[in-house]
Amino acid sequence: MGATKTYRIALLFNANKTFDRDVLAGIADYLGSTRVVWDVFLEEDFCLRLAGIGTWKGDGIIADFDDPDVAAALSDCQLPVVAVGGSYAAEDQYPPGVPYVATDNFQLVKQAREHLIDAGLQRFAMFSLPEAGENRWAQEREHAFRRLMWNDGSEAEVFRGCTTTAGSWDEGVQRQVDWLRGLPNR
Repeated sequence: MGATKTYRIALLFNANKTFDRDVLAGIADYLGSTRVVWDVFLEEDFCLRLAGIGTWKGDGIIADFDDPDVAAALSDCQLPVVAVGGSYAAEDQYPPGVPYVATDNFQLVKQAREHLIDAGLQRFAMFSLPEAGENRWAQEREHAFRRLMWNDGSEAEVFRGCTTTAGSWDEGVQRQVDWLRGLPNR
């Protein structure tokens, strides 16, 4: 039997994000359960750095395309790329010609809402994020929430958080508390 080929794969994820850590854990589980041999490239500190990725001499890349910088850096990549990220209602939001593994944002919101209904809740509000390129998944979830609420004839109460720093944290929390207190009491 011949030697198994080792594939050099770069994983472009930001391990500071829970979603990205979960994807990395899934890849690790896959590698541990198969006979494929990958030489995996990750930055030592698990931070995402794109400098030089265009000249990297590997066999392929798996990357978080929720990050617009990653998508832009790999737009002309000559290596095989697999994109991972949120799902989009509009087909033109997906990168052309790139295999894409997506979280189904609509189903995620629908199932969470159904679970809460099963638990006896009848009124809903949603905390979302400010519109930004790196938060497109949040806008898709917000859209799904609004659509589900509209289908039920209910008001979609949505709070879009703000970008915070250590100095503005208290103000951001107070804005959220004020929003919660201001929700209709019906």
